[in-house]
Amino acid sequence: MKTKINGVQIGYDDFGKGPAVLFIHGYPLNRKMWRRQVEPLVNDGFRVVLTDLSGFGESELRANAGDLNAHADDLVGLLNYLGIGRAVVCGISMGGYVLFDLLERYPQRVAGACFVVTRPVGDDVQERVKRAELRAALERGEIDEVREAFMQVLVAPKGKKVRSPDMREVCEWVRSTDPRGLAAGLEAIGRRKDYTPLLKRLSLPTLVVGAEEDRVIHPLHSELLARHLPNCFRAVSLKGGHLVNLEKFQAFNSHLLDFLRSLVPQAEPECDEPADELG
Repeated sequence: MKTKINGVQIGYDDFGKGPAVLFIHGYPLNRKMWRRQVEPLVNDGFRVVLTDLSGFGESELRANAGDLNAHADDLVGLLNYLGIGRAVVCGISMGGYVLFDLLERYPQRVAGACFVVTRPVGDDVQERVKRAELRAALERGEIDEVREAFMQVLVAPKGKKVRSPDMREVCEWVRSTDPRGLAAGLEAIGRRKDYTPLLKRLSLPTLVVGAEEDRVIHPLHSELLARHLPNCFRAVSLKGGHLVNLEKFQAFNSHLLDFLRSLVPQAEPECDEPADELG
């Protein structure tokens, strides 16, 4: 499905009925990466909302897509459009960065937060240099090389072949990403601030999921994140790579459902009437 949010077309899916769960995908992917979570959650009585961030999947690229604030604003606009007052929000990698921004500026819209292979800190010097190199490569037209660089770290731990149909499809998603979306996403990730001071103020329930074989975000970041969250329901590290929700979807879904069931009294499934869209 598609709708206009804050002036641009946004792709989304809305499944089931019940307390709402909003999923935010990682870079450089799209909402399809959450497909393994849809049926189990809907069958358990939850409403599942998936969306493409601006510049990815079916969502148009907005002029300020290089700013995490714009992506968080779009999420709130989509919640308003769907008549959802509060939702549990689950973000992976870049989706986690957007979630931090959402929690800082729109805390009243989040009933619970699930952080998947993400981190609150900004880039260090080495990472900033690497992102600058990737953006320069895109400007030179080396699009396939940039896509290949991300596929190498996303789809399988070092030394393992890609056999999973899910992981092969991930490669297709990366290859289909608009080069402009690739550049804007790199800019948004690189410009993000350090959200560590925010953590101690987050009283809402949280779940943290790390991945032992992640080549993008070191598992220690998940451990440190969990230690700083005052109301962490559970912190787990699954034996998988960066896309742990696909690689280890059964274990991931089990932990996520445990978390969601504990939140049912706190999550509001929907508003009586949709609020106005953000301007």
